[in-house]
Amino acid sequence: MFEYRDPLFNIIIFLTLIVITILITNFLGSLKQKNKIKHLKEFMEKFNFLDDKEVKSLVSDNVSTNALLLLALGFEKEGNYEKSLNIYLVLLENSSPQEKFTILQNMAEVYFKAGFLHKSREALLEILRAYPRKLEALELLFIVDDKLKNYDEMENIIEILEELDINVTKKTAYLEFKKAFFKNDKKKIEELTKNYPILKRNYINYFIYINPNKIFNEITQTEVYEMLDIFWNINNLPPKNQAFIDIKSAKKEITDTSTSPIFELEILKQLPKGIANLEFEYICENCKHLSPFYDDRCPHCKELFSFKLEINLIESKR
Repeated sequence: MFEYRDPLFNIIIFLTLIVITILITNFLGSLKQKNKIKHLKEFMEKFNFLDDKEVKSLVSDNVSTNALLLLALGFEKEGNYEKSLNIYLVLLENSSPQEKFTILQNMAEVYFKAGFLHKSREALLEILRAYPRKLEALELLFIVDDKLKNYDEMENIIEILEELDINVTKKTAYLEFKKAFFKNDKKKIEELTKNYPILKRNYINYFIYINPNKIFNEITQTEVYEMLDIFWNINNLPPKNQAFIDIKSAKKEITDTSTSPIFELEILKQLPKGIANLEFEYICENCKHLSPFYDDRCPHCKELFSFKLEINLIESKR
């Protein structure tokens, strides 16, 4: 059999294979990019474009995309979501494919804030179709699916985040507790709280009304002080530990001469009844946002289990 032993021929064959591989790779990349643009155009057709001549005139006057994005952000911060979305929708028609995905993320945020959860979800899924590992989109989609009670989808997102080496402890604890709560699975709630101490407040809020004695017997003095807002408005607390005694003494239910480690409780113990009361606020340890209401998720930065109790003395309402 005749064999080619010329080294030059082998080199030519090798280079030809490299060129063919490069051409195939470029073709597939181009095809993938065309598919992205095609899906994006189909997606854009789902949205109703608002007739805003002011915004369209800004685009026609060649105002930069960055300037329009800042303007849309300004409207969003003012709560004028309609105007903000109008700018994003017009920009979506007049931007490059890469810019469109940044605009879609902004739109998803605005739709979420405005309460249009399904539209927010559609925008996020369109982003993830093109960029499946885009962290910002995954994080917001987790929150949107939470609002829509799409718990199976939330589990899928957690799996993706784990693959990206993102710490999902809080998300896992949060999701598992919600599922157990809606099933009214007391055993599962107890098990989860042992595995995830960050769920202690949720655990107490769950059992305090259905089995208060269980909480009164289990809770430590330190935990009572940390969650004083829960116990402050409960009448007839049993004097099972010093924290409960401090609360009862501050409310003038009993007399106690010991000194409380909580300054506000000690002041109330010293004041006559009806002069002052306690008010509670919650500060996010991640972004320092202050809220009058407790939530598992900070409404400002979206961090889970980040609220810390702040205690204030106020004048009693007569």
